[in-house]
Amino acid sequence: MELPEFVLLTMASFIGWSALYRALCFLQPHKSYEWNSRIVVVIHAGTILVMSSVFGFFFSPWPFTHPGGKSNPYENSTMVVCNGYFLYDFIRSMLYDTRHNRAMVLHHLVCILFTSASLVSGLSGTEINFSLFLAELTNPMLQIRWLMRNAGITEGILYELNQVVFLVAFFIIRVGIGTYWIYHYLLHPVPHLFFKLGGILLYAVSIIFMGQIMIVAYNKLSPSGRKESSENLPALDKTKI
Repeated sequence: MELPEFVLLTMASFIGWSALYRALCFLQPHKSYEWNSRIVVVIHAGTILVMSSVFGFFFSPWPFTHPGGKSNPYENSTMVVCNGYFLYDFIRSMLYDTRHNRAMVLHHLVCILFTSASLVSGLSGTEINFSLFLAELTNPMLQIRWLMRNAGITEGILYELNQVVFLVAFFIIRVGIGTYWIYHYLLHPVPHLFFKLGGILLYAVSIIFMGQIMIVAYNKLSPSGRKESSENLPALDKTKI
């Protein structure tokens, strides 16, 4: 993808996500800005899950055996949508969020850098789309947890079930499959070293997130920390992965 085309498409995506956020704020003035931003996160997660899964299944090679190749137009379209979103969410967070999860900020910067590099170079779209798919699988559950907490729905089977499923799914996908994936990716001779570095950074961020989640889970299960953990979970509440 030529640089002017990359800039134009990324800005179009950025404007689209920004406009969606502003529209939600206009339509739901009784809701907080953070509430509306979380709705955008859920919509983005659903969009990327559909695009990456459908395009990956029908048009992309198997990422475990054929990474590092030339990106196809379907992979590029997914990355453009995602790149504009990360740019929007990063800027919005820097301008309006009073608390910042440093791991989340690093996650967004890494995603913007390496997705942009893939779009400009025309390489490694297959594995980046696969990584986006894995990353977004658990995101809706995390945002639903935040929305339920802020709506006052913190009791009952649905809230607890969502938390348990999120914890188990995050561990299986980010740590289990993620470890297996990064091991094979680093050993593969085709991908450029630059993109392998991106894989290492994103894997490290996932481990940091997992550590934060495990601390929250431990505090919740601990009798002495149950009340505190149920009322104040900043590690998760600041996260929009």
